[in-house]
Amino acid sequence: MKRLIIVLAFVLGANLMFANNDNENNTKTNNQATPASTMLTGKIIDQATGEALTGVKVEIEGTNQVVYTDFDGNFSFNSIATGEYNINVDYISYKANSLQKVNLKSDANSIQIELKNINQ
Repeated sequence: MKRLIIVLAFVLGANLMFANNDNENNTKTNNQATPASTMLTGKIIDQATGEALTGVKVEIEGTNQVVYTDFDGNFSFNSIATGEYNINVDYISYKANSLQKVNLKSDANSIQIELKNINQ
């Protein structure tokens, strides 16, 4: 019986010690600064007609983030670190376009991009 009490005391003491250590680690992790993130929305249209373009590839250079425009030519990136980026746009039968040094700030960012049809 004495051994059982000693074993239980040891197990409970070890659990309390590790639980306290986990709380300290979580506090340190939660107090670390995280980079600010923002969102980027936009619309892609035909330069000559002003019509929305569906299925246009929009890429933020230097990230693995790629989206395609919806039926109304709209696109959205939801979680991007704030900073300066190049935005690349590519669509079949249109001249590729690249916006250089777009500064994404902490509030919502919105852009409109016009693409020129290569047949015009």
